[in-house]
Amino acid sequence: MSSTTNKKILNTSVEKAFKILNCFSTEKIELGVTEIAHKIGTNKSAVYRMLATMEALNVIQQNPENEKYRLGLKLFELGQKVSIHKNFISKARPFMEDLVKRAGETAHLAIYKDKKVYFLDKVVGRHDLQINSQIGSEKPLHCTGLGKVMLAFAEPEYRSVIDSSTLEAVTKNTITNKAQLKEEIERIKNIGFALDLEENEIGLVCVAVPVFDARGKCIAAISTSGPSARFNKNEIQTYTGDLKYTANQLKHIFE
Repeated sequence: MSSTTNKKILNTSVEKAFKILNCFSTEKIELGVTEIAHKIGTNKSAVYRMLATMEALNVIQQNPENEKYRLGLKLFELGQKVSIHKNFISKARPFMEDLVKRAGETAHLAIYKDKKVYFLDKVVGRHDLQINSQIGSEKPLHCTGLGKVMLAFAEPEYRSVIDSSTLEAVTKNTITNKAQLKEEIERIKNIGFALDLEENEIGLVCVAVPVFDARGKCIAAISTSGPSARFNKNEIQTYTGDLKYTANQLKHIFE
C-alpha cells in the first residue's frame, strides 16, 4: 500500500487520539493540557475537545486534585484481551523458571521496543531480592544489561541511536559518554553478553544475553540480576553460561 493511500485512509481524529495516548509513559503517568498540546504540536482547545470525548469513553481519566489527565481503565480492560507476546511468554516461562532454579537469582525476559527495554516477564530468585523492575515497564538502553544487548544485537543502527539519545546518569557508574558506550557495544558484540555493573541501581549487577530465533534474528534478551557481593568474576562466568543455555532453549521453541 502506498504512502498516499495510507494518508487517505487515516482518520485524523483517531490519529490525534493515539498521539495523545502515546504522550503518556511509566515516567509521565499524568499530563496537563498544555503539556499534551506541546507534545503533539496542536492547540489547547483541540486537545480539550479530544480529552473530553476520551474521558467520556473512560480511555482517559482526569485527576480532580490537579486537573491533570492519566490513562483510563478502559485501556487496561482492552489490554487484558490482547494476546500479543502471551504465547511467547507462556512458552518461555518454564525455561525462565529453570534458569532461576540453576542460578538462584532473579531473571528477566525483555524485548526491544521504541528504543527502550520492555519487560515481558520476571521470575524472582530464591533470595527474593527486591529489584526495581515490573512486567510491562520500560528501562533505558544505555544503563541496563538488557538494553546494551539490544543495542548490540537488535539494533543495526546502534551508533545513530546512541548519537540521538540522552545518556542520563542513573547512578555514578552509568556510562554517559557516547564514544565509550559505542566501544562497550562493540565489545558486547564480540563476547556475546552484557554487564550492568551497578549502572542502573547501586548494589545491583546484571548479566544479559540475546535470544535469537532460528533465522539468527535477535527477538529478545534475558538476564540474571543480583547483589554485587554475589556477582564476582567466577559467578559471572557461571551465570553467563546458564543464560546462554536458556537462550538456546528459547531459540528452539520457535523453530
